[in-house]
Amino acid sequence: MAAALASQELTQAFQTFTELSGALEQSYRDLEAQVARLNGELAEARLERVRQERLATLGEMAARLAHDVRTPLAAALLYASRLGLDGVSESDRRDIAAKIVGRLKHLERLVADMLAFARGSGVRLGRCDVGALLEGTAQSLASRLGPRARLTIRTLAPGLAVRGNAEALVGALVNLADNALDAVGDRDAYVEIEARAVDGHALIRVRDNGPGVPAEHRARIFEPFFTTRSSGTGLGLAVVKSVALAHGGSVRIEDSSAGACFALELPALGADA
Repeated sequence: MAAALASQELTQAFQTFTELSGALEQSYRDLEAQVARLNGELAEARLERVRQERLATLGEMAARLAHDVRTPLAAALLYASRLGLDGVSESDRRDIAAKIVGRLKHLERLVADMLAFARGSGVRLGRCDVGALLEGTAQSLASRLGPRARLTIRTLAPGLAVRGNAEALVGALVNLADNALDAVGDRDAYVEIEARAVDGHALIRVRDNGPGVPAEHRARIFEPFFTTRSSGTGLGLAVVKSVALAHGGSVRIEDSSAGACFALELPALGADA
């Protein structure tokens, strides 16, 4: 009889264990389903927040573009109206034409910055020779350099290459050099672009002989619309950061004994890539 009782208790204990196991399994499945649902809701909330932030940024971009376009456009129209006046000498006409071209180029830079920032990381990637990128940057800057400005490019690692979009990378380097030239101002400007290989990365430094970047501006210098110049869009360096991130790289400002030094770092490709 004792054996039968023990067997009955064992059967009941096993049944209780089975019921509890089933209940725990169901609870686990319910919790798993809730976690999946909450993760989905969180992902949707994040996407919505990103969309809202993007819309807010695009709205601010549109307002900023409308504001910034007005001044150079008005100046170009004013200069153009003088071309039709009687008694304007040929030398004055050439001077006015040069001023119109200057204002239109400023407009082109504004629109290019806005489009590059809005495009973000939507770039097609391929093999890019770093030396060719520097040559392309120098060619793009040729018309920007005045008689008192000097640009030097140097590649310390022949054959160095990255996976990227050449147009976007050249645009980023031009933005860095443009920023340097603007910082130097009317003085004798010197800008150096140097590329080298460091720990599996292509490191491209852009140095200038300007006043440098104040410590209080360094934390915000890559933020969209942050600028200390009345004629700037505040998007040039934000575009550089966007391009760097799209290529799996980074951009930073480095300490320099004189002027400013920006470093663009990108993953390098092997010789057979």
